[in-house]
Amino acid sequence: MGRLDNRVAIVTGAAPGMRAALGAEFARALAAEGAAVALADVDDTKQLAAEIEAAGGRALPLTTDVSDETQVRAMVGDTIAAFGQVDILVNNAALGSNIPPVPVTELSVADWDRFMAVNLRGPFICTKAVVAPMKERGYGKIINIGSTTNMVGLPNRLHYTTAKGGILAMTRSLAQELGPFGIRVNSLAYGAITSRLNEAEFAADPEREARIVGSRALQSHLRADDLAGTLVFLACKDSDAMSGQTVVTDMGGFYY
Repeated sequence: MGRLDNRVAIVTGAAPGMRAALGAEFARALAAEGAAVALADVDDTKQLAAEIEAAGGRALPLTTDVSDETQVRAMVGDTIAAFGQVDILVNNAALGSNIPPVPVTELSVADWDRFMAVNLRGPFICTKAVVAPMKERGYGKIINIGSTTNMVGLPNRLHYTTAKGGILAMTRSLAQELGPFGIRVNSLAYGAITSRLNEAEFAADPEREARIVGSRALQSHLRADDLAGTLVFLACKDSDAMSGQTVVTDMGGFYY
């Protein structure tokens, strides 16, 4: 038996890609533990759904812009129509930190608003949409994907770092508000992830790679699948006594 048998999860930002593709790894891990998984993204998730189903799991591909409340409501409604319930929400969809650096004096209001719409408004809207069905069941797990950048500061990427700081505050506030209904809210914060894309960057700049890996207690690359175990722990009953917490998974350090 899987630790998530008879559970239904929504993972936002679930499409695979060249970058970290955290959502796809999270979806695979949840499905492997028995959860039915709704795969929400602005990009195509049909291939990932087929992969999960070929492995014996259940998956629903959905096209969803998490910054649009109408689309998010449809996402939750389609998930319930397909699987009957929602037990787990993974607020993973986000614009990434590996964007070109920009000083605050040159950061445009449009770029600031774009990041806040996806990285902060998105988790708010998605959470708002799942509260009612979770309340009906008297149980739920909301997992916000945070970052260590807001803990140490990341210069020249103020919009990204500020939004991740908001995720920390959102997690703590929602835990207090939703706890009486049996809904747990926690955050998974991660450090710099090595993906297929930045492997090429490291090949061109091995000194940067050495600085990042060497700054960690566990002197190793951090990859998307390294976070899957933490995610499953936060999604299953093993963490039922936790809420309002941020679990850091970063190989014991962070270097930007």
